Amino acid sequence: MDLDKNSRIGIWGFGIVGKSAAEYFYNQGHQVSIMDKRIPTAQEAEYLKTKNITWRSENEQETFFNSCEIIIPSPGINISQQHYATHRNKWLHELDIFYHNFHKPIIAVTGSIGKTSTVHLLGQLFKTLSIPAVVGGNIGIPMLDLIPAQNDVDYAILEVSSFQLLYCTHFAPQLAILTNVYPNHLDHHTTEAEYFSAKQNIFRYQKDTSISLLPFILRTKSIKPANEHIRAYFTVVKPHDHELAQLTASERVYYIENNTVMRFAGNTHTHIFTLTPELFNFSFIDNILLLTSVCDLIHIDAHALQTVATTTILPEHRVEKISTFNSIDFYNDSKATTTASTLAAVEKLHHHPLHLFIGGLSKGVDRAPFIAQLKSKVKRIYCFGQESNALYTMCINNGIPASHHPTLEDAINKCFSMLSPHDCVVLSPAGSSYDLYENYEERGKHFKKLVMDYIHTHTSDGYTDTNK
Repeated sequence: MDLDKNSRIGIWGFGIVGKSAAEYFYNQGHQVSIMDKRIPTAQEAEYLKTKNITWRSENEQETFFNSCEIIIPSPGINISQQHYATHRNKWLHELDIFYHNFHKPIIAVTGSIGKTSTVHLLGQLFKTLSIPAVVGGNIGIPMLDLIPAQNDVDYAILEVSSFQLLYCTHFAPQLAILTNVYPNHLDHHTTEAEYFSAKQNIFRYQKDTSISLLPFILRTKSIKPANEHIRAYFTVVKPHDHELAQLTASERVYYIENNTVMRFAGNTHTHIFTLTPELFNFSFIDNILLLTSVCDLIHIDAHALQTVATTTILPEHRVEKISTFNSIDFYNDSKATTTASTLAAVEKLHHHPLHLFIGGLSKGVDRAPFIAQLKSKVKRIYCFGQESNALYTMCINNGIPASHHPTLEDAINKCFSMLSPHDCVVLSPAGSSYDLYENYEERGKHFKKLVMDYIHTHTSDGYTDTNK
């Protein structure tokens, strides 16, 4: 993908990805224009002036489209079919740009839940093994910022979203990982089929020498791999013999049996790795199985996972233990923006009487079936935010004790009045944060502050943070 240095590059959206793209193409010597619905901040305006970058508002769309030879939309931009068709030969997407300009092996991870934890833990695993790698994408560093570092690393490890995958046409990671698929982002993708198809783009353009890894349950639903391509699956429960008999010579399955990760390939069951109590307690078992499978697929030492489990702090806002106070555990799971994420957290924590905070925006997903699954698993639900009344009604219809509140602070104040020793309190919203917060991080930090303020107020000599 060689662009003429005189090509006029248009970048639609000036968020994290848009700013990264602007810097990348400016440094390549291109003339750059930005289009966004908002007004640039004073700092952004100074940056644009320094780089001689043109800014256009979204009411100047046609001028922007017609004056640019290449258009790079930020992930999440909802491109109309008319615009996409009219300017068909102008679109260029972040994943394709990265793929054509990063010349080391790429490990890409997508999925409805678990992708951030997987990428973080892969980064820690590579660090433990002294394998130089850059980590970024939808998590942390924008992927175009990683390109200049490629001469100093052996791998790029990327988290990629359905928004990033939706329009890509060339992206072909050496190892593509799909953690799972649950209904999500239906306010953008419209249907579950369209959402799943976008996720499938992580596999769609892979080569014969590529590797893919995905849940065994998706074997017959996923697109078929290229010839000679290694297609691997993972499942906690060992598949039935008749299911294993259907595998082709290039397919393999990883599963757990008697606390051991096993590989089935070529009609042979092979012991791969014995799981320790530390690994079982460290993260969700699906994550550990997936990481062990990756070790086997790319031939790195799985024993390093033990070191990762005993030295790594998991990312903030994902079933994050805040504190134990008066024998009550407090957890921040603000990153749970899907119903599947919240169900996973509930499953992990429901051995204690559970006080659950749900809220945020549904992103087009019907949350009624999800709430029905919470019956008998929670002590009480606190619904907060823009959709709190609807969520409360669903709880009452299922006989679940609940209350509804306009804000998280109101909800947590109610919760504090209801607690007993040995209860467990968790924020796991099953919805996006955008009704009340800029992002899930801001929501999680606010929840943690409210909890710590409560502990401080109820401790005579300053707050006590026990068993963290």
